[in-house]
Amino acid sequence: MNRFYTSNFRHPGRSASRAESRDDDGVGSIEPANALPRDRGYALVAAVTAVAAFAYIAFQVLAADRGQIVGMGARMEQARLEAAADAGLMLAVHALGDADPARRWSIDGRVRETDFEGTNLTLTVEDERGKAPLDGLNPSQARTLFEAAGASDERVDALVGELRDFQSGDEERAPDTPPTPGEPTPFPTPRQGGFRTVGDLMALKDMDASLFERIAPAVTVFFEESGPFVSDNAGALAKATMSAQEGVTTDELAQQGAVDEERPVEEIAPDVNLIGRAITVRAIARDGRGAKAHRMAIVELTGAAEQPYWIRYVE
Repeated sequence: MNRFYTSNFRHPGRSASRAESRDDDGVGSIEPANALPRDRGYALVAAVTAVAAFAYIAFQVLAADRGQIVGMGARMEQARLEAAADAGLMLAVHALGDADPARRWSIDGRVRETDFEGTNLTLTVEDERGKAPLDGLNPSQARTLFEAAGASDERVDALVGELRDFQSGDEERAPDTPPTPGEPTPFPTPRQGGFRTVGDLMALKDMDASLFERIAPAVTVFFEESGPFVSDNAGALAKATMSAQEGVTTDELAQQGAVDEERPVEEIAPDVNLIGRAITVRAIARDGRGAKAHRMAIVELTGAAEQPYWIRYVE
């Protein structure tokens, strides 16, 4: 065994790179230490860097998962609101078919508020016979409709003409592609006459979204099938349209609408036969954070126990 004598002397330029030990006979041997101080510093830096890298990766994974969780939570909340709105429709239809007039809901468009498992529901029931029929409007009634809804004079003239063309099917659709030079112009395809939905109003050239929103609640395409106009269930714009009142302003309509909204919700509905009548039911579900879901259906009560109503239109 190789042995070296040791002393307490250390070279001034050398660090304590080896640990000293002695045998029982007093002869010392030199054994390597675990690490230099400088090496331990590098190892510590590498360890901290590795921990930081793994922490960053973990953060990115958690952030992605959190984004997915938030997105899924929003979709679940929207689905819950839509389910509540669907439940509101069924609640209103059930109330319409109640045999007791004291519990039966009226169909004059008054607003009802209720709670469904912590979700606020706004429900309205509208009589389609309390609206102006798009296909049955004469020029005077059409003019009143557009004027009272706020269209300017020149625009009213254009809208009346466009509506009359739409009613009769005289409005023609331009060809999809321009004619080839030297060839005859293709004949435009005539559109079949009549309004199929209230949304068809947006096909009028001079109609815009804001005017449509004011007009849509006052008009219908489900009118002649269930009877004549019923003014008791009509809003201010529908009443003015059907009577062809001239000079009615939007402010006057707003004042009349405010009066209608003051009617008590608990008022007993008139005991009238609703069988075969087209009725619009609207439901809006809202949560505490402002999110909402909307449902609208036009239903017809049948009076049959096995199928008490039909759905004529839904959105």
